[in-house]
Amino acid sequence: MSFLNILFGFLKKLAIIFLIVSIAISLRYGSIDYKYLTVRVLHSLLSLKHSFIPDHTRPTLSADYEAFESLLKMAPAEKYDPLADPLIVTKKQRAGFNLGHLVPKPSQCQINKEVFQYNGHSVDTYWVDNHRKKFQRNPDKILLYFHGGGYYLGDINSK
Repeated sequence: MSFLNILFGFLKKLAIIFLIVSIAISLRYGSIDYKYLTVRVLHSLLSLKHSFIPDHTRPTLSADYEAFESLLKMAPAEKYDPLADPLIVTKKQRAGFNLGHLVPKPSQCQINKEVFQYNGHSVDTYWVDNHRKKFQRNPDKILLYFHGGGYYLGDINSK
């Protein structure tokens, strides 16, 4: 056998293994979004690492939390400019952060925007409809949620 035949056979086997692993990972996490899968697989690998190499300075932390903390540390830090307009900085931060790679929105979920105006002021509202058939809807009831905190990262349009 020539070297090229051996190399081609090896590459063929490697491609088949890669395909099987890719399908298995997609089935395991229920998604085909490669960014979401990358984060989930990386988190799983880091959780495994932290379960074998615990942090002795903080023994009560779970391996999953330590993995999440490691993922956060991997993100590049944003340069802070104290003279920049905070509203522009916030808008830029929101646009650059997509929570959908961590928690994907179900495909049947729809988000509809509605703007209410009163006395020269307006507020954006969003109606979230998940279309889940196993729960019976009651049109007489509504959940009203006021977001607390800074609402600094992500936005309603994140996946």
